[in-house]
Amino acid sequence: MIKILIVDDSAPVRVLLTDFFSREPDFQVVGCAEDGESAIRMVRQLNPDVVTMDVNLPDYDGFTVTRRIMEQNPVPIVVISAVYTASDAEVGFRLLDTGALAFHNKPALNDEFFSESMAEIVMSVRLMSEVKLVRRKARPVGYIAPSHSFDNKSYGFCPANGPVNAKIVCIGASTGGPQALKQVLMSLPKDLPVPVVIIQHISTGFLEGLVNWLQDKTGHNIQVAKNGEALKVCTVYFAPEDYHIQISSTLKVTLTSSPAVNGIRPTIESLFDSVARNIGGGVVGVLLTGMGSDGAQGLLDIRRRGGYTIAQDKETSIIFGMPGEAVKIGAAIAVLPLGEIADAIVKHTIGR
Repeated sequence: MIKILIVDDSAPVRVLLTDFFSREPDFQVVGCAEDGESAIRMVRQLNPDVVTMDVNLPDYDGFTVTRRIMEQNPVPIVVISAVYTASDAEVGFRLLDTGALAFHNKPALNDEFFSESMAEIVMSVRLMSEVKLVRRKARPVGYIAPSHSFDNKSYGFCPANGPVNAKIVCIGASTGGPQALKQVLMSLPKDLPVPVVIIQHISTGFLEGLVNWLQDKTGHNIQVAKNGEALKVCTVYFAPEDYHIQISSTLKVTLTSSPAVNGIRPTIESLFDSVARNIGGGVVGVLLTGMGSDGAQGLLDIRRRGGYTIAQDKETSIIFGMPGEAVKIGAAIAVLPLGEIADAIVKHTIGR
Protein backbone atom coordinates (compact mmCIF):
# COMPACT_ATOMS: atom_id res chain seq x y z
CA MET A 1 0.00 0.00 0.00
CA ILE A 2 1.11 3.54 -0.81
CA LYS A 3 0.63 5.69 2.30
CA ILE A 4 -0.39 9.21 1.33
CA LEU A 5 -0.70 12.40 3.38
CA ILE A 6 -2.94 15.12 1.92
CA VAL A 7 -2.11 18.76 2.76
CA ASP A 8 -4.68 21.43 1.84
CA ASP A 9 -6.36 24.24 3.77
CA SER A 10 -9.72 23.59 2.08
CA ALA A 11 -11.90 20.97 3.79
CA PRO A 12 -13.86 20.18 0.58
CA VAL A 13 -10.60 19.63 -1.33
CA ARG A 14 -9.27 17.34 1.40
CA VAL A 15 -12.49 15.32 1.20
CA LEU A 16 -12.32 15.21 -2.59
CA LEU A 17 -8.70 14.05 -2.72
CA THR A 18 -9.28 11.54 0.06
CA ASP A 19 -12.22 10.10 -1.87
CA PHE A 20 -10.30 9.76 -5.12
CA PHE A 21 -7.20 8.20 -3.62
CA SER A 22 -9.26 5.87 -1.40
CA ARG A 23 -10.84 4.41 -4.53
CA GLU A 24 -7.45 3.17 -5.65
CA PRO A 25 -6.65 -0.30 -4.28
CA ASP A 26 -2.96 0.52 -3.78
CA PHE A 27 -3.43 3.79 -1.82
CA GLN A 28 -4.07 4.35 1.87
CA VAL A 29 -4.80 7.91 3.02
CA VAL A 30 -3.04 7.99 6.39
CA GLY A 31 -3.90 11.59 7.22
CA CYS A 32 -4.97 15.07 6.15
CA ALA A 33 -3.34 18.31 7.25
CA GLU A 34 -4.96 21.73 6.98
CA ASP A 35 -1.87 23.83 7.71
CA GLY A 36 1.90 23.70 7.42
CA GLU A 37 2.73 22.96 11.03
CA SER A 38 0.38 19.97 11.04
CA ALA A 39 1.88 18.75 7.77
CA ILE A 40 5.43 18.84 9.13
CA ARG A 41 4.37 17.04 12.33
CA MET A 42 2.30 14.39 10.51
CA VAL A 43 5.10 13.57 8.08
CA ARG A 44 7.30 12.86 11.08
CA GLN A 45 4.64 10.82 12.93
CA LEU A 46 2.96 8.94 10.06
CA ASN A 47 5.93 8.33 7.77
CA PRO A 48 3.92 8.56 4.53
CA ASP A 49 5.29 7.34 1.20
CA VAL A 50 4.15 10.50 -0.60
CA VAL A 51 2.62 13.89 0.23
CA THR A 52 0.27 16.08 -1.83
CA MET A 53 0.90 19.75 -1.05
CA ASP A 54 -1.10 22.93 -1.60
CA VAL A 55 0.84 26.18 -2.13
CA ASN A 56 -1.30 28.49 0.00
CA LEU A 57 -1.60 27.42 3.64
CA PRO A 58 -2.84 29.55 6.57
CA ASP A 59 0.38 29.53 8.60
CA TYR A 60 3.25 28.79 6.19
CA ASP A 61 3.44 28.86 2.43
CA GLY A 62 4.15 25.70 0.47
CA PHE A 63 7.79 26.73 -0.01
CA THR A 64 8.54 26.78 3.69
CA VAL A 65 6.67 23.56 4.42
CA THR A 66 8.26 21.68 1.53
CA ARG A 67 11.74 22.88 2.44
CA ARG A 68 11.36 21.91 6.10
CA ILE A 69 10.01 18.46 5.23
CA MET A 70 12.87 17.86 2.82
CA GLU A 71 15.40 18.95 5.44
CA GLN A 72 13.92 16.93 8.31
CA ASN A 73 12.06 13.91 6.88
CA PRO A 74 12.56 13.70 3.10
CA VAL A 75 9.52 12.30 1.31
CA PRO A 76 8.28 12.62 -2.28
CA ILE A 77 6.05 15.71 -2.54
CA VAL A 78 3.57 16.38 -5.36
CA VAL A 79 2.18 19.92 -5.43
CA ILE A 80 -1.52 20.23 -6.26
CA SER A 81 -2.54 23.88 -6.41
CA ALA A 82 -4.88 26.11 -8.40
CA VAL A 83 -3.35 27.61 -11.54
CA TYR A 84 -5.15 30.48 -13.28
CA THR A 85 -2.26 32.45 -14.78
CA ALA A 86 1.33 32.00 -15.92
CA SER A 87 2.39 33.58 -12.62
CA ASP A 88 0.56 30.85 -10.71
CA ALA A 89 2.40 28.23 -12.77
CA GLU A 90 5.73 29.92 -12.05
CA VAL A 91 5.02 29.60 -8.32
CA GLY A 92 4.57 25.86 -8.82
CA PHE A 93 7.83 25.49 -10.70
CA ARG A 94 9.60 27.46 -7.98
CA LEU A 95 8.44 24.79 -5.55
CA LEU A 96 10.50 22.28 -7.52
CA ASP A 97 13.55 24.21 -6.32
CA THR A 98 12.64 23.43 -2.71
CA GLY A 99 12.42 19.69 -3.32
CA ALA A 100 8.95 18.93 -4.73
CA LEU A 101 8.98 16.39 -7.55
CA ALA A 102 5.92 17.36 -9.60
CA PHE A 103 3.30 20.07 -9.89
CA HIS A 104 -0.34 19.75 -11.01
CA ASN A 105 -3.23 22.14 -11.42
CA LYS A 106 -6.03 21.61 -8.92
CA PRO A 107 -8.97 20.69 -11.19
CA ALA A 108 -12.33 22.39 -10.75
CA LEU A 109 -15.35 20.16 -10.23
CA ASN A 110 -17.14 21.81 -13.17
CA ASP A 111 -14.23 21.19 -15.53
CA GLU A 112 -15.31 18.89 -18.38
CA PHE A 113 -11.96 17.12 -18.10
CA PHE A 114 -12.14 16.75 -14.31
CA SER A 115 -11.98 12.94 -14.31
CA GLU A 116 -9.07 12.90 -16.76
CA SER A 117 -7.19 15.49 -14.69
CA MET A 118 -7.71 13.52 -11.50
CA ALA A 119 -6.57 10.31 -13.19
CA GLU A 120 -3.38 12.12 -14.27
CA ILE A 121 -2.79 13.33 -10.71
CA VAL A 122 -3.32 9.85 -9.25
CA MET A 123 -0.87 8.37 -11.76
CA SER A 124 1.72 11.06 -11.01
CA VAL A 125 1.42 10.56 -7.23
CA ARG A 126 1.74 6.81 -7.71
CA LEU A 127 4.92 7.24 -9.75
CA MET A 128 6.44 9.82 -7.40
CA SER A 129 5.83 7.59 -4.38
CA GLU A 130 8.41 5.20 -5.82
CA VAL A 131 11.16 7.84 -6.04
CA LYS A 132 13.85 7.23 -3.44
CA LEU A 133 15.09 10.52 -2.08
CA VAL A 134 18.61 9.43 -1.28
CA ARG A 135 21.95 10.61 -2.59
CA ARG A 136 22.88 8.16 -5.30
CA LYS A 137 26.30 7.47 -6.69
CA ALA A 138 26.69 8.76 -10.24
CA ARG A 139 28.19 6.67 -13.00
CA PRO A 140 31.85 7.26 -13.90
CA VAL A 141 32.53 10.28 -16.10
CA GLY A 142 31.81 9.56 -19.76
CA TYR A 143 29.86 6.35 -19.15
CA ILE A 144 28.98 4.78 -22.51
CA ALA A 145 26.19 2.27 -23.11
CA PRO A 146 27.65 -1.28 -23.11
CA SER A 147 28.74 -2.23 -26.61
CA HIS A 148 27.58 -5.81 -26.23
CA SER A 149 23.97 -4.68 -25.92
CA PHE A 150 23.67 -3.86 -29.61
CA ASP A 151 25.64 -4.20 -32.81
CA ASN A 152 26.17 -1.18 -35.03
CA LYS A 153 26.20 -3.18 -38.24
CA SER A 154 22.97 -5.06 -37.55
CA TYR A 155 21.19 -1.87 -36.51
CA GLY A 156 22.42 -0.03 -39.59
CA PHE A 157 24.17 2.73 -37.67
CA CYS A 158 26.45 5.22 -39.31
CA PRO A 159 29.98 4.20 -38.14
CA ALA A 160 30.78 7.66 -36.78
CA ASN A 161 29.88 8.55 -33.20
CA GLY A 162 27.99 11.63 -34.24
CA PRO A 163 28.77 15.19 -35.27
CA VAL A 164 31.37 17.43 -33.75
CA ASN A 165 29.75 20.55 -35.19
CA ALA A 166 26.02 19.87 -35.07
CA LYS A 167 23.43 22.24 -36.53
CA ILE A 168 20.76 21.70 -33.87
CA VAL A 169 20.18 20.21 -30.42
CA CYS A 170 16.82 18.51 -29.75
CA ILE A 171 15.76 17.52 -26.23
CA GLY A 172 12.75 15.51 -25.06
CA ALA A 173 11.50 15.27 -21.46
CA SER A 174 8.43 14.26 -19.49
CA THR A 175 7.97 13.44 -15.78
CA GLY A 176 10.73 15.17 -13.82
CA GLY A 177 11.68 17.14 -16.92
CA PRO A 178 11.49 20.71 -15.61
CA GLN A 179 14.18 20.09 -12.98
CA ALA A 180 16.35 18.19 -15.46
CA LEU A 181 15.97 20.88 -18.12
CA LYS A 182 16.92 23.56 -15.62
CA GLN A 183 20.16 21.78 -14.76
CA VAL A 184 21.09 21.14 -18.40
CA LEU A 185 20.33 24.70 -19.51
CA MET A 186 22.18 26.22 -16.55
CA SER A 187 25.28 24.33 -17.67
CA LEU A 188 25.00 25.21 -21.36
CA PRO A 189 26.73 28.38 -22.59
CA LYS A 190 24.29 31.15 -23.49
CA ASP A 191 26.21 31.71 -26.72
CA LEU A 192 25.80 28.13 -27.94
CA PRO A 193 26.07 28.59 -31.72
CA VAL A 194 23.10 26.35 -32.55
CA PRO A 195 19.40 26.46 -31.70
CA VAL A 196 18.00 24.14 -29.02
CA VAL A 197 14.47 22.75 -29.46
CA ILE A 198 12.69 21.15 -26.51
CA ILE A 199 9.58 19.03 -26.12
CA GLN A 200 8.34 18.88 -22.52
CA HIS A 201 5.18 16.89 -21.81
CA ILE A 202 3.16 19.29 -19.69
CA SER A 203 -0.45 20.03 -18.83
CA THR A 204 -2.27 22.75 -20.75
CA GLY A 205 -1.76 26.20 -19.29
CA PHE A 206 1.68 25.51 -17.79
CA LEU A 207 4.02 26.20 -20.71
CA GLU A 208 4.28 29.99 -20.30
CA GLY A 209 5.05 29.58 -16.61
CA LEU A 210 7.69 26.96 -17.40
CA VAL A 211 9.35 29.20 -20.00
CA ASN A 212 9.38 32.18 -17.62
CA TRP A 213 10.78 30.08 -14.77
CA LEU A 214 13.53 28.54 -16.87
CA GLN A 215 14.47 31.87 -18.41
CA ASP A 216 14.78 33.40 -14.95
CA LYS A 217 16.78 30.47 -13.59
CA THR A 218 19.12 29.90 -16.52
CA GLY A 219 19.46 33.28 -18.24
CA HIS A 220 18.93 31.74 -21.69
CA ASN A 221 16.85 33.37 -24.39
CA ILE A 222 13.85 31.01 -24.33
CA GLN A 223 10.90 31.29 -26.71
CA VAL A 224 7.85 29.34 -27.80
CA ALA A 225 8.36 28.33 -31.44
CA LYS A 226 6.14 29.87 -34.13
CA ASN A 227 5.00 28.23 -37.33
CA GLY A 228 7.22 29.08 -40.30
CA GLU A 229 9.97 30.84 -38.35
CA ALA A 230 13.65 30.12 -38.92
CA LEU A 231 15.43 28.95 -35.78
CA LYS A 232 18.18 31.22 -34.48
CA VAL A 233 21.43 30.37 -32.75
CA CYS A 234 21.84 31.15 -29.04
CA THR A 235 18.11 30.53 -28.59
CA VAL A 236 16.12 27.82 -26.83
CA TYR A 237 12.70 26.96 -28.28
CA PHE A 238 9.79 25.04 -26.80
CA ALA A 239 7.08 23.47 -28.90
CA PRO A 240 3.79 25.30 -28.24
CA GLU A 241 1.00 23.59 -26.36
CA ASP A 242 -1.08 21.15 -28.37
CA TYR A 243 0.97 21.28 -31.58
CA HIS A 244 3.44 18.78 -32.99
CA ILE A 245 6.63 20.43 -34.19
CA GLN A 246 8.87 19.48 -37.09
CA ILE A 247 12.11 21.07 -38.28
CA SER A 248 13.18 21.32 -41.94
CA SER A 249 16.65 20.99 -43.44
CA THR A 250 16.87 24.80 -43.40
CA LEU A 251 15.93 24.89 -39.69
CA LYS A 252 12.42 26.22 -40.29
CA VAL A 253 9.55 25.32 -37.99
CA THR A 254 6.38 23.54 -39.06
CA LEU A 255 3.59 23.18 -36.48
CA THR A 256 0.80 20.68 -37.06
CA SER A 257 -2.40 19.76 -35.25
CA SER A 258 -2.36 16.16 -36.47
CA PRO A 259 -3.85 13.67 -33.99
CA ALA A 260 -2.30 13.18 -30.58
CA VAL A 261 -0.26 9.99 -30.14
CA ASN A 262 -1.21 8.03 -27.04
CA GLY A 263 -2.92 11.18 -25.80
CA ILE A 264 0.24 13.28 -26.27
CA ARG A 265 0.66 16.38 -28.43
CA PRO A 266 3.33 17.54 -29.04
CA THR A 267 5.29 14.30 -29.18
CA ILE A 268 9.04 14.00 -28.93
CA GLU A 269 8.80 11.39 -31.66
CA SER A 270 7.55 13.92 -34.21
CA LEU A 271 10.45 16.30 -33.53
CA PHE A 272 13.13 13.59 -33.52
CA ASP A 273 11.76 11.94 -36.66
CA SER A 274 11.82 15.22 -38.59
CA VAL A 275 15.38 16.18 -37.67
CA ALA A 276 16.61 12.64 -38.36
CA ARG A 277 15.11 12.77 -41.87
CA ASN A 278 15.96 16.36 -42.68
CA ILE A 279 19.24 17.04 -40.87
CA GLY A 280 20.62 13.59 -40.06
CA GLY A 281 24.22 13.75 -38.93
CA GLY A 282 23.89 17.37 -37.87
CA VAL A 283 21.72 16.58 -34.84
CA VAL A 284 22.43 16.09 -31.16
CA GLY A 285 19.41 14.29 -29.68
CA VAL A 286 18.83 14.04 -25.93
CA LEU A 287 16.18 12.06 -24.07
CA LEU A 288 15.67 12.97 -20.43
CA THR A 289 13.62 11.58 -17.54
CA GLY A 290 9.99 10.65 -18.18
CA MET A 291 7.47 7.83 -18.17
CA GLY A 292 6.48 5.96 -21.30
CA SER A 293 8.51 5.50 -24.47
CA ASP A 294 7.95 8.70 -26.46
CA GLY A 295 11.10 9.67 -28.33
CA ALA A 296 12.98 6.36 -28.03
CA GLN A 297 12.41 5.29 -31.63
CA GLY A 298 13.09 8.82 -32.86
CA LEU A 299 16.39 8.88 -30.97
CA LEU A 300 17.29 5.61 -32.68
CA ASP A 301 16.49 7.22 -36.06
CA ILE A 302 18.83 10.12 -35.23
CA ARG A 303 21.60 7.66 -34.36
CA ARG A 304 21.06 5.68 -37.55
CA ARG A 305 21.46 8.89 -39.58
CA GLY A 306 24.79 9.69 -37.94
CA GLY A 307 23.62 12.08 -35.22
CA TYR A 308 24.90 12.01 -31.65
CA THR A 309 22.41 10.62 -29.13
CA ILE A 310 22.28 10.86 -25.35
CA ALA A 311 19.99 9.26 -22.77
CA GLN A 312 19.89 10.34 -19.14
CA ASP A 313 21.01 7.51 -16.87
CA LYS A 314 18.78 5.62 -14.45
CA GLU A 315 20.50 6.89 -11.32
CA THR A 316 19.72 10.55 -12.03
CA SER A 317 16.31 10.10 -13.74
CA ILE A 318 13.22 10.62 -11.62
CA ILE A 319 11.48 8.19 -13.99
CA PHE A 320 13.67 6.02 -16.25
CA GLY A 321 10.86 5.20 -18.69
CA MET A 322 11.71 7.11 -21.87
CA PRO A 323 15.51 7.04 -21.57
CA GLY A 324 15.32 3.43 -20.45
CA GLU A 325 13.41 2.46 -23.59
CA ALA A 326 16.01 4.29 -25.68
CA VAL A 327 18.80 2.35 -23.99
CA LYS A 328 16.99 -0.97 -24.55
CA ILE A 329 16.78 -0.52 -28.32
CA GLY A 330 20.31 0.83 -28.71
CA ALA A 331 19.27 4.39 -29.49
CA ALA A 332 21.77 6.10 -27.16
CA ILE A 333 25.43 6.42 -28.00
CA ALA A 334 26.02 7.79 -24.49
CA VAL A 335 24.09 7.14 -21.28
CA LEU A 336 25.06 9.98 -18.97
CA PRO A 337 24.31 11.36 -15.52
CA LEU A 338 22.32 14.57 -15.72
CA GLY A 339 25.31 16.66 -14.67
CA GLU A 340 27.38 15.53 -17.67
CA ILE A 341 24.83 16.01 -20.45
CA ALA A 342 25.54 19.70 -21.08
CA ASP A 343 29.26 19.03 -21.51
CA ALA A 344 28.48 16.31 -24.07
CA ILE A 345 26.21 18.70 -25.96
CA VAL A 346 28.93 21.34 -26.06
CA LYS A 347 31.51 18.82 -27.22
CA HIS A 348 29.39 17.78 -30.18
CA THR A 349 28.26 21.25 -31.20
CA ILE A 350 31.39 23.37 -30.89
CA GLY A 351 33.95 20.62 -30.39
CA ARG A 352 35.56 21.71 -27.16
